[in-house]
Amino acid sequence: MNYILSQINRKIEYLESAGKKNEARVHYQAKFEFILNFILGYLWNKNWHSLTPDDKEYVINCILKPSIGSIIAISRKLDVGSEFFGNRKLKKFYTAIDEYPNLRNERIGHGFSFEDDTDDMISNFQSLISKIEEADIDILALDCDIVFVEHSKGDIYFGTNFKPDGATYIAWTCPKQVQAFESNSLYLLKQGKYFRISPFIHMEGENDLFIFCSIEDKLIGRVKYNKLIRTGRQYVDIPELQTLNISNDGHKIRTSNGTVINSYQNNYKKYIDVGISNKILSFLTNNKSSVFATLWGHGGVGKTASIQHVCEILTNKQGKEFDYIVFLSAKDRFYNYYQGEIQRIEESILTLDQIINYINNILSNYSSPEIDPILNFSGKLLIVIDDLETFSKVEKDNITSFIKKLNINHHKVIITTRAATLVTGEEIQTKELGEDETIKFLESALQNEIPDFNSSSLKKDLKNSDFRKRIYEITSGRPLFILQFTILLGQKSNLNETLIDDIKSTEAAKNFLYDRIYNYLSPVAKNMFLAISLLVTEDDLSGLVDSLKFVLNKEDNDEEFQNCLNELIKLKILVLEDKEFYKVYSPEIYKYMKFFYEKKDGDTDYDSVITTRFVQISANRDLDTELALLETADASKMFSSEEDVENKYRFIINRDKTTERTKIKAILNLANYLFTFKGKEDKTNKLFTDFYHKFNTKQEFVKAYATFCWTVGTFEKKLKAIEILKNFLETKPQLDTEAYYDFLGTLITYSSIQLINEREELKDAVRFGEISKEEYAYSHQLQKDRFYQIYSTIGMRLFKKTRDFDLMYLSPNCRNAVLNGLTHFVEICIRVNKREIGKEVCNKIISELPENYHHPFIFRIKKIEMIEHPERKIDLFRSNTETAIGSKLKQAMFDKRKKEAKK
Repeated sequence: MNYILSQINRKIEYLESAGKKNEARVHYQAKFEFILNFILGYLWNKNWHSLTPDDKEYVINCILKPSIGSIIAISRKLDVGSEFFGNRKLKKFYTAIDEYPNLRNERIGHGFSFEDDTDDMISNFQSLISKIEEADIDILALDCDIVFVEHSKGDIYFGTNFKPDGATYIAWTCPKQVQAFESNSLYLLKQGKYFRISPFIHMEGENDLFIFCSIEDKLIGRVKYNKLIRTGRQYVDIPELQTLNISNDGHKIRTSNGTVINSYQNNYKKYIDVGISNKILSFLTNNKSSVFATLWGHGGVGKTASIQHVCEILTNKQGKEFDYIVFLSAKDRFYNYYQGEIQRIEESILTLDQIINYINNILSNYSSPEIDPILNFSGKLLIVIDDLETFSKVEKDNITSFIKKLNINHHKVIITTRAATLVTGEEIQTKELGEDETIKFLESALQNEIPDFNSSSLKKDLKNSDFRKRIYEITSGRPLFILQFTILLGQKSNLNETLIDDIKSTEAAKNFLYDRIYNYLSPVAKNMFLAISLLVTEDDLSGLVDSLKFVLNKEDNDEEFQNCLNELIKLKILVLEDKEFYKVYSPEIYKYMKFFYEKKDGDTDYDSVITTRFVQISANRDLDTELALLETADASKMFSSEEDVENKYRFIINRDKTTERTKIKAILNLANYLFTFKGKEDKTNKLFTDFYHKFNTKQEFVKAYATFCWTVGTFEKKLKAIEILKNFLETKPQLDTEAYYDFLGTLITYSSIQLINEREELKDAVRFGEISKEEYAYSHQLQKDRFYQIYSTIGMRLFKKTRDFDLMYLSPNCRNAVLNGLTHFVEICIRVNKREIGKEVCNKIISELPENYHHPFIFRIKKIEMIEHPERKIDLFRSNTETAIGSKLKQAMFDKRKKEAKK
């Protein structure tokens, strides 16, 4: 007997004596399920580490949302020494246990119910409980204390001892020499020995008693408990359930869902969301177009913490997304927010060779510099490379080349960096928090870092707008500095005193944020960075955009200038104040600009013409060009209203002096803004329609208009896209080879896809009786003629142009357009019975291009062979290398066909 059972028994005795049978039945149920959870807690703590990895995986999957049957199954797994379920002397015990799930499911349902019930139910419970009690199990039959261990101090543990009578409880102390205890845990004290029963039995004080129900959120270990004696539920975060893993050898961990991840230390105690975790997860689980993404943002905004948190989510999900996750960091220093100092990290990754060796070690338990095991990995592998900007330029190039070789079906890569120039693949940006978000983050940080902090007066202060604004200013909304502010606030316990220190302006903070900023820039942006130091002063950090353009000699190179400007804006080195003015973000950055300018001698990236041209305008810096207007309009997309942005572009487009090239650029930039950023399809369509008659012979305009129409995706718009490209090519424009191939390949792709879709719709129409066979035959012939027209005109044109041409000389974008066109051309060849031409195209690609381009052409070669040799029973979907999974899938399909044949 123990304290909790005695309380339940006392309650049952009272209810039965008062004739409240319906309520008594519920407490019998509670008693039985307490016994089940009590045994589970006992076995869990005693035998968890003795389970095999497979059994651990089974138990973890069952314990998340367990039924009563699952609770019993888990207990059986944990009873590795047959203490209960394999003991013949306890047959009555496990017979009663085995009978209960059917009784509960058929007569009660899940959860404690307080509805009317019958004497028969009480009799059933009494019978089951009697069998358990007659088994005379020590931990249930003997009078045992329940001890709640609260904390330790020095060499002594402190807590409360709850006596078996269900009423008495006394203070408890125990020397650490007796045994090690876990704080905030319940233990059974039986004959001088302690057995832990948490987290499946839970107490809060002497009267609030709970049993385990389910794990609501494994990521934070949140458990739902059902209350005993009285109705109620309680949710408690149990840290030990956060880290339930199948195996951990110190080098890599097999987590609860089977994912294997290398061992590393998270850079946070408890994650506080900064708003990008879902974006990263969406890329990793939904994106099918890119192998890698760049998580980009300034120093201290939570890049590393966010990707580490995503790794935690992936390893704690019920379903497995990746077989392996490898987290690698090039960090060579970190900002210690407890001390406000920069500290070195000695063991960081410096080269691609180290990356390859480490990944191979995780995948196969041995280090190897060979790249092929990674490239040929047939499972799902996530690679995280933290702080890419810390690598040398050569190693960055090597890493980028390595990533480009990976297979999107088997690999995903996340890179974190401060450097805007290193943003490749999918871009995911994390920014500083806003004022309200800063305060929210501060409140969460206080709970994590200083849970006992008296926040009653702080809550009142945080409603004060002046306090909120000042906190935001001195932390600049960077989570790293908010954490440092939290630590200082805990030490001073006074918000006013804490606000005296401008955290972000200390030497350590400035060095952490800015002392490597020059290294993050592209060579051209470095020149802009240095040039600005000549054009602004410490007293006036603003400058004219036109003057900067002149000094850099970029008046005739709009795109490069804008890219540089945007690069500095993204890095928060500059902000645009107006269409004509920029401003250096802070005096600290200006000081670094001057510092690096003075060190420019010997810098091979520095363009000496900057100093010469600066002298020319030092007296008069008021320069202006039409390109400045376009740059202003482009930059305004980040901070102006839609109406304001559109007006800026319209002004450029309608301005008499604007050149044709700039007008087209303005139209396309505006179209991209309206469609991509604002989702305004009708506005975008009208913009293109309004200017089509004027620019229908200009390749940039035509390509953008056709792409827009195809992207919209309606039947009419797809036909319009085809019409636009056809009309353009019929004008016989003067195009270079790449541009011509690009247009031709795109037109074939669009035309083929559209016609094949129409053919499928025609088949469906006659199949479902929507048209007559005569109408079908007529439309089928028209489509047949159109297939032949595509083949004999644009299809043969592309074929002849590329027949003896090495496609690897084309740029990647153009090559993809050509290959897409040739893929669809082969499909057309099949449909017009020109299979020899189709085979020639396929053989060219397979024999001349790298293997990663072969698949669609191998598929079509097989398709042709199947048509020409039906007796061979060629499987279109069988790969040359049959994997184990492929073999199983093939067998499953065979079995299915066999069953269908029998029917």
